[in-house]
Amino acid sequence: MRPLWKEVDVAALRHNMRVLAAQAGAARVMTVVKADAYGHGVAALAGALGGAALFAVACMEEALTLRAQGLPQPVVLLEGVFAADELDVCAAEGFEPWLHDGRQLEWYRRAAAKPACWLKVDSGMHRLGFAPKDVPQAVAALQGLPCRGLATHFACADEADLSHAEMQWRAFDALPLPPGWQRTAANSAALFALPQARADWVRPGLALYGMSPFAGRTAADLGLRPVLSLFSEVLAVHFVRRGEGAGYGCGFVAAEDGHLATIALGYGDGFPRAIESGAVRVRIGGATFPLVGRVAMDMALVWLGREAVAPGSRVLVFGGGHPVEGVAAQAGTIPYTLTTMLSPRVHTVVTNG
Repeated sequence: MRPLWKEVDVAALRHNMRVLAAQAGAARVMTVVKADAYGHGVAALAGALGGAALFAVACMEEALTLRAQGLPQPVVLLEGVFAADELDVCAAEGFEPWLHDGRQLEWYRRAAAKPACWLKVDSGMHRLGFAPKDVPQAVAALQGLPCRGLATHFACADEADLSHAEMQWRAFDALPLPPGWQRTAANSAALFALPQARADWVRPGLALYGMSPFAGRTAADLGLRPVLSLFSEVLAVHFVRRGEGAGYGCGFVAAEDGHLATIALGYGDGFPRAIESGAVRVRIGGATFPLVGRVAMDMALVWLGREAVAPGSRVLVFGGGHPVEGVAAQAGTIPYTLTTMLSPRVHTVVTNG
């Protein structure tokens, strides 16, 4: 078996769920598992997720995957439905669509079977949702129908300057709420940075998997544990002379004599090709070494310099002891991309399950 695998730590997920529930206070937790649980694998985590009160995914296909894993809880569809007949599936399966525009609202009003739903408010993100001025009319159209409440999403709750997030919350908080309706607004960042926005339901995603939504802060700073660690192995080690090139286009040229390792890791595995040579570091044993040259489809090069490691040595690309937040910053991206882009050929090993 090709030596590239992700270890998914179920105990870490359970720990994070407890931390986030405590952080939420009186609010309940809507567990976000879109994009196959942020690349961690819903199938691998299904047992630990069984105690969740409510799930959230992007679309119908993801919700049906939860049902295939035997998870019976209600599932919120964050992008709503894409055709009127999907509402029949929602009603039958216990899926709760967000209604974000007049077309979806009309589909819902005409549906023979009406599932529970949420009205999405555009409080300042400007992607999906009813403008605050249009919310009263939309609320009136849903009177007497099984609407759970109002929802919104923050654009800048992970920024040091919270003025935009606070503006969004004020706009959302000012909306009249019909009796029995609830509200959800706080994502992972707002759960920690904007306590007034916890409302009735919080929606942690990234933090659930032990990744920090804040630049310059790790999961450990928030009391969280990384759920996913990505491992590879050294396939080969070569000694190269100063001035010798390696990899496609000789994208790496040795500045001195030293050792160069080849590891199983490429863009075919979902690892970014466009990283700058030498920017991203991986951990082998007790030291870190830079990825150099061009990331190929199946392999990458690691400059060891004067160190020498044996083929078969384990390589920690990111995860426990080598935080994904730091690796993402080195790669010029965010933690979300490094986990969600992992391809199916990366094997999954479940630990502490």
